[in-house]
Amino acid sequence: MAVADLLTLLLMPFVLASIIYYTWIWGDVFCKFFQFCSTFSLAASIYSLCVVSIARARIILRPYRTPKTTTLIFMIISVWTLSFMVSLPLRIQATVETRLSTNISFCVPTPRQQHYQVLLSQFILYYLIPISVIACNYIRIVLFLQKSPVMSVVSSQNTRRASIKILTATATFSACWLPVYILELCIYLGMYHHSYLWDSFYFACNILQYLHPCVNPVLYVFLAKRYRDQKKIFLCCQKNRVHPQILSVTELKERT
Repeated sequence: MAVADLLTLLLMPFVLASIIYYTWIWGDVFCKFFQFCSTFSLAASIYSLCVVSIARARIILRPYRTPKTTTLIFMIISVWTLSFMVSLPLRIQATVETRLSTNISFCVPTPRQQHYQVLLSQFILYYLIPISVIACNYIRIVLFLQKSPVMSVVSSQNTRRASIKILTATATFSACWLPVYILELCIYLGMYHHSYLWDSFYFACNILQYLHPCVNPVLYVFLAKRYRDQKKIFLCCQKNRVHPQILSVTELKERT
């Protein structure tokens, strides 16, 4: 998932350049490559969350059957293979369209005639199905934990911590990408028109779309147990550093 987020970040300079120059300047071939990489990184990111939720469910539901290394490698390879196979057909027809009235070029993911079919396919494959899979896995985990005997405190805390991490990442993905699909649907239905409100919504959707890979590493750091432990150590050190100064001032007053 980190590799997918990094790939998205590497594409951001081209997005920023298109916004600054308000046109696509890199030609049709790179447009296809850009659209494929953008979709591929999106698929790899959400499918990785799916695989993690499946692995988490297997570990909790079958605690005495530890996943083999070969199984984990197979799951990782499957994520990247599936992401490639799903993304290529959806973006193979990406092209550059030029408005004759303004002579401005845009790198569009699909021809206008097929936009609705591709948008619907992308929403189902990259949003609806993955979110449903993750939700089903965590519903299974919750139901199992309610019926299972009382777990040890350490095991329960570890399970809760790992679940919160994945659920937070999934919620972030949902919050960042759902407005994008709503915007695309509004554009297709002809509801979008240039106004302050719509343009602000369009700008916010683009920000959210590329903000997602930036937020993920921050979430993982703040939710990591090692970070929280190091934070406690740092705060304790700061407290101990101030405490002797208070004692020394008190002793000084007693001496005087």
